[in-house]
Amino acid sequence: MSETEVEVDDPTAAGRLAAEDLAKRAVARDHGAWGEIFDLHYRGVFAFVRYRLRGSEEAEDIATQVFEIAFSRADKFDYRGVPIEAWLIGIARNLVRDHVKKLGRRGYTAELDETVDLSEPDTADAIDLRNDLTSAMRMLTDDQHDVIAHRFLRDRSVAETAVLMNRSEDAVKNLQRRALAAMQRALTGAEYPTDGRP
Repeated sequence: MSETEVEVDDPTAAGRLAAEDLAKRAVARDHGAWGEIFDLHYRGVFAFVRYRLRGSEEAEDIATQVFEIAFSRADKFDYRGVPIEAWLIGIARNLVRDHVKKLGRRGYTAELDETVDLSEPDTADAIDLRNDLTSAMRMLTDDQHDVIAHRFLRDRSVAETAVLMNRSEDAVKNLQRRALAAMQRALTGAEYPTDGRP
């Protein structure tokens, strides 16, 4: 059996070849490739943006912008084994950062609070927990937000998160540990058990 036959039988090698082929077609601005990329990654990019903006109405517009920018800069993408999704998340991170800066000039905190407030008061425990979690999340750094979004909202493994964030797996584990510790400190004062029991 030749080396080529072994690679074709290896699902990870086949996946790498398919990803590399898709990346090459994307760089050439092949519309079919971009349709595939959009279908594969829009939901993930949208979830990332929505999470970072705490459910803001602009999340859909910004997620769509990510793909417009990626298409316009396709010739600058250099595959080298880095998933296209990581490149898209990087673009999304920059757009979110720019959006937040723009909001900061117009009163970012007030606008964010409007997106998480309920239209009618509700004293249900789940609503209180949601509000407390939102407050705790505000204490995290951008990188800590990203780790929490990838690991728990998008259900990515440590290895996948490391690739998406362009960090080592140890760095991802440390960021996750610090983010969870910061959230625990914030929630301790909110009358939640710290031992994991009700």
